[in-house]
Amino acid sequence: MMKLIIPALILALIFSLSYSKTISILIGGSLDGWKEIADDFCKQTGIKVDVVQGPPSTDGREIMYSISLLTKTKGFDIVYLDVVWLGKFASASWLTPISNFVDPLKYFKENNLAESSFLASLYKDTFYTVPIKADAGVLYYRKDLLEKYGYNVPQTWEELKNIALKIKEEERKQGNIIEGFVFQGKQYEGLVCDFYEVLRGMGYELIGQEKGKFVVKIKEDELEKVLQFFRSLIEEGVSPQSVVNYEEEESRIVFQQGKAVFARNWPYAIKMLVEDENMKDKFGVSVLPGKNPTLGGWALAVSKYSPNQQEAWIFIDFVVKNGLKTLFLKRGDIPTKIDLFQDPEITQKLPYYDVIMESIDFSKPRTIHPLYPRISNIIQIYVSGVLAGKIKPKEAAKKMINEIQKIISL
Repeated sequence: MMKLIIPALILALIFSLSYSKTISILIGGSLDGWKEIADDFCKQTGIKVDVVQGPPSTDGREIMYSISLLTKTKGFDIVYLDVVWLGKFASASWLTPISNFVDPLKYFKENNLAESSFLASLYKDTFYTVPIKADAGVLYYRKDLLEKYGYNVPQTWEELKNIALKIKEEERKQGNIIEGFVFQGKQYEGLVCDFYEVLRGMGYELIGQEKGKFVVKIKEDELEKVLQFFRSLIEEGVSPQSVVNYEEEESRIVFQQGKAVFARNWPYAIKMLVEDENMKDKFGVSVLPGKNPTLGGWALAVSKYSPNQQEAWIFIDFVVKNGLKTLFLKRGDIPTKIDLFQDPEITQKLPYYDVIMESIDFSKPRTIHPLYPRISNIIQIYVSGVLAGKIKPKEAAKKMINEIQKIISL
């Protein structure tokens, strides 16, 4: 592992701090990469980092962090947050502004962080987080099957649906059990990302601002078309009924097992597919139809209630300067440092990095609003309801708009 030579000024600060101090951070699922970074950091600084293993579900970790921060006690010194949590966390004054430690823009530029990533760290003219993992939804496709049947990569969602269904039907005639398209259809935040991608890919926007106020931008008949598209995926047999239970991993596994023509997922799955002898030559990755991928990504912030503010910042800086390559090699996390995409060790294991960068450039964030969790919950309820056939698209569109309008009017 490449070692970071910590600048003398920071070393002087570190030696003025107590060596017995321990800082903590909550990470979801596997701790691969994070443990190595924490150990290396401790060896160089004497500051211990307690890397706590949280639930794999993003929603579960958001709840754990929220409960910890609501108590206004130490909890976790460092917050590892999904970019979409920023509105809620910053409006609640749970995070320490980066300007308490460095000049944010200067810091981002000196460390070659992607502009689309660090702009997602801004809330009401204040930077609160440092982006370390870049993400944007991408389309995985069976390159071999598209070539077999003479199709190009679809550019619109309707094209994807039609191609997926035709290939599925032809393959099943030959005895190959395969689905057309898999995605994140479960009632959780992942479904919201997929929803925004289809909605924006069709040329619509859900929420915008006019004269400084949030407003619903989409009309009922337009939203009905978007929701009808989701329902048609199941009604027409493009996607399996079981997709209503899929998160990222279920979608990846189905695609990696060769049981789907298309899959919407995040770039993390590329590493696994490239390393799979049965799939490495059969798949491709492209920008999503409509070229409006949802901006994902994860960032680090210092908890306002941490008694170890400076130590927490030093660890964040260490991760930015020395840990992003480790997180990619160990976890497949796409780094936010642009210069790392010139590193042969990374490009060798990430053959589609150009597609990823293009997707990140095209990407847009979900609505940044203090009450975003409530907006997200409404989207989840009605989109999943439509997918499951529990509510008609027309009724769901009307109720969704009315309920979102009430929230943003508060």
